[in-house]
Amino acid sequence: MANLNDDVVYGRTALRNGEPWIVPSSLDHLKTIIQPKWKVFEWGAGGSTIFFAKHCRFVVSIEHNIEWIDRVYKMINRLNAPRHKIVLQWWPGAEDAFDSYAKAIMPYHDLDLIYIDGEASSRGHCLNLALSRVRPGGYLLLDNSDWLKRDLGDEWERTDYVAKDLTWVGQSGTFNWWTSIVRRKE
Repeated sequence: MANLNDDVVYGRTALRNGEPWIVPSSLDHLKTIIQPKWKVFEWGAGGSTIFFAKHCRFVVSIEHNIEWIDRVYKMINRLNAPRHKIVLQWWPGAEDAFDSYAKAIMPYHDLDLIYIDGEASSRGHCLNLALSRVRPGGYLLLDNSDWLKRDLGDEWERTDYVAKDLTWVGQSGTFNWWTSIVRRKE
């Protein structure tokens, strides 16, 4: 089971607050662009699932950890998130689990926002598949974007948010944390 303090950063508890666990300045920016009509797809459930359900038309969330899904559902109920807007799917462990985890986006297209978080070992593959699924004028939200070394080309506008010298729960020393918001030009 996940540690009860595993979503604490900057004194925020993302799941309990029903918000994405991203660099605070990127969360501030997200709050200025989000629209009620948006269709959102995310890899990695959590506070972001609740946030998107409260602010958008619907959210599809793909999660690989069944215990975490249980915690998210409990928080969805506690925070009265509109559950009918949420499609929360679990991808069980298997030899090709992370390939199918990434490919879970394939039935969806013309998405307004795609949030790439979740299982770290598949994020590059998720990014590659997401590029063709976001609508012109739509957004990619990339947490830990410094892990994804890729030039997206002239079709995309990118804004990086970096928090420096953090000390995280369970993390020794300090590190930098990147979140990027990337917009596909119309």
